[in-house]
Amino acid sequence: MFDEVGLNRLYQYAMALCQQRDDAYDLMQTAIEKYLIELKCQRQIINNPEAFVRTLIRNRFIEQCRHDKRWDSDSYEETAAYDISPLTLEKICIDDDSVKQIWLLLSPLDRDIFYHWAVLGYSTDEACEKLGMARGTFLSRIHRLRKQLPKLLYNQSASNNGALGQEASP
Repeated sequence: MFDEVGLNRLYQYAMALCQQRDDAYDLMQTAIEKYLIELKCQRQIINNPEAFVRTLIRNRFIEQCRHDKRWDSDSYEETAAYDISPLTLEKICIDDDSVKQIWLLLSPLDRDIFYHWAVLGYSTDEACEKLGMARGTFLSRIHRLRKQLPKLLYNQSASNNGALGQEASP
């Protein structure tokens, strides 16, 4: 069925959508459960199981977003304000906070497209097939993302510099 590499790819995809480790596991578990039910009931022939589970993950994520918009829920759990993991060279070179802020500014569809294109490195045709999207739509969204990301990076660095300047002045 799914090997460790395939499960890791599905988890990375779920993590790219929801940005929370536990939510990503929940999305992945729900999607695999639905996949197994479909497989057992043999309602339809599934040619590409990974693409099918990705679709289930994306649909469940969208359902959850709609639910959260309708029913505003506050979390009362404490969150750690520090990270005790060792710093890696990538985290030192890349301003992790800026990347997270920009990622949150993107729509879920843009995050999905960007994830398949930049992170997973799929070709245009592969990404279009996995996302179920027309090639022209995919290419136009990538073009808009390429134009939008430098502006977002500039605005993010300007806001960070402004915040630093405000803290430094008496």
